[in-house]
Amino acid sequence: MKRLNLVTGATGFSASHVIRELLARGEKVIATDLPGALEDPHRIPVLEKIGLNLSHPNLELVPANLLEPDTLPPLFQKPVTHVFHTASLYDYSAPLDRLRKINVEGTRNLLEQAKKANLAQFIHWSTCGVFGKPYSTRSGKKVNTPFDEESPSPKNTPHGAKAPAGTHLVNAYSVSKWEQEQMLWKAHREEGLPLTVIRPAPIYGPGSTYGQCGLILLIAHGRVPFIVKDGKNYLNASVQVEDLARFAVYISDRPESTGEDYNVTDGSILSQHEFMHLLALVTGRRLLDLPLIPCGFLRIVFLLFVKGWMALERQFGIRRLRMFEPQSAEYLGSSYWFSNRKSLETGFQYRYADVRKGIMETTIWLRKMGWLYISDRKLRREILYAKPPK
Repeated sequence: MKRLNLVTGATGFSASHVIRELLARGEKVIATDLPGALEDPHRIPVLEKIGLNLSHPNLELVPANLLEPDTLPPLFQKPVTHVFHTASLYDYSAPLDRLRKINVEGTRNLLEQAKKANLAQFIHWSTCGVFGKPYSTRSGKKVNTPFDEESPSPKNTPHGAKAPAGTHLVNAYSVSKWEQEQMLWKAHREEGLPLTVIRPAPIYGPGSTYGQCGLILLIAHGRVPFIVKDGKNYLNASVQVEDLARFAVYISDRPESTGEDYNVTDGSILSQHEFMHLLALVTGRRLLDLPLIPCGFLRIVFLLFVKGWMALERQFGIRRLRMFEPQSAEYLGSSYWFSNRKSLETGFQYRYADVRKGIMETTIWLRKMGWLYISDRKLRREILYAKPPK
């Protein structure tokens, strides 16, 4: 059977790089997203800047909505063999009910169609966040021990469990991804879904203004003037988006990966303090080091500040910096380290094993896009600030 790939969330950060990687190999791709997303006048030029040609002869764009089951059968009218399911709501300001509706219920609707197809592989985008909050020194347990695929996860935890054993999920996004992944592992065990799960660390790279790229932009625009010295005691984790896309396509060629899960993260060991100073260095900014303030205390203060700002946003329309979100604040005071040994044992080689190289190239790309130092007030608000609540 000839290979035919279906990629969900087509205009999104990860999916756009997966599509580009597949087309570069001469693969045929069906790409799906919301109708408006496939025609977004702001997003389409960005996709072109990362080298994705939406008019490629091997690419077919099919609009669909995961929340509208009637729109999904056309995705499988042709004999799809591989599904790359990247589509999710990745928004640290979204409430749990909305995250569940899109990430869990939307995936359930896609799953019902996928089970009818003769798939070779269903590759699902999860997150390393499903491992939960790492232990702290204060808890008296092991600390700075990397999470690996043997750690408690949706795969090896009894179905219906609310969190990994011995810890808790830190925010609503992680809860939705835990439930999403649990549902797919159940389908794998009970109905034979040919599932492979990849769990990326926080993703950065060309094509994004959110997450770690959002931090680059905030620092470049002087919106983050300091970091606490206590950040030296907490680890940072990252993966460059091109490595993530390359691994997904690489593992899709290996039938032995069915039923397996893989952490996808670079091999860098940097503290959060080093990482933030790296971002300041490549953007030409200086960060003030604040002594004596523990990250745990900063987390509490930042949470209160952000919740207050969100209240003003709802009440008076005072727009909030996009990265200033309660769920983002929950990561403060946690030391994240994920093992990528299993991904390396497949023979895969990371191009950006050193996060410094990836951040440098990403910063250059952001500068070429004109986003690193934005003088136009309207564009600056569009890039740095959250959209007004509806």
